Amino acid sequence: MRSFSLITILLFFSMCLTAQLRFIGHRGASYYAPENSLAAMELAWQLGADGAECDIQLTKDNKVVLCHDGNTERLTGKKLDIAKTSYSDLKKLDIKLSKTNTVYFEGQKMPLLKDVLKTIPDNQLLVIEIKCGKEIFPKLQKDIKKYHKTGNIAYIGFGFETIVLAKALFPETPCYYLSSSKADVLKKIPEIQKAKLDGVDLNSKIIDQQLVDELRIANLEIWAWTIDTLDETLRMKELGINVITTNRPSWLREQILTLK
Repeated sequence: MRSFSLITILLFFSMCLTAQLRFIGHRGASYYAPENSLAAMELAWQLGADGAECDIQLTKDNKVVLCHDGNTERLTGKKLDIAKTSYSDLKKLDIKLSKTNTVYFEGQKMPLLKDVLKTIPDNQLLVIEIKCGKEIFPKLQKDIKKYHKTGNIAYIGFGFETIVLAKALFPETPCYYLSSSKADVLKKIPEIQKAKLDGVDLNSKIIDQQLVDELRIANLEIWAWTIDTLDETLRMKELGINVITTNRPSWLREQILTLK
């Protein structure tokens, strides 16, 4: 009877673990498709991720595009500064495949945010990291108003003033401050609360029980990035962090399911 009870408890725990964890595809399903491409965004949702994260920049001709870096050299092999280049020139470049990308996705271009907004499924989340400054907001506001019809959105950003402004302009949308420094986060807790940000999105390496306790006391939600191993996922779960950004959302979910 004891043995049966223990098995039941373990099964229940593993089911709860899977149900509560939420996996956000880092730059889309970037393990399989080129990062920040439209294919990577759509694939993340098709593979069962709970959301897809992307990075946005503003072009010379006032277009909001998906790109992590300030220039295109790493992604395309040709160096063009995003802020100094028109989208008509940027969209001519092919995004190079990474070592893990499949050749099926060869030839992907840099997409506009508006095209991604049109594809968000009803039950999915698009996490938008703002990589530039406040100059992006007039155009971002227009694109969100015109093209965001389905699914949900959240904003994240390393620039504190930028993410605070995002919360002021989009008060109903969750906004999270990005950081990879424990000291920085602890110092900024009062400012984060004052700005009414919803929480923080942290490099998992800095997350420990002390930091979690301080953020919980401040009633701030905690997300973690970028996690691609089962051990680190379980460590986050043990600390009570249930939203994880990963390059491999479907693979991690499968690993969790094997715990059953």
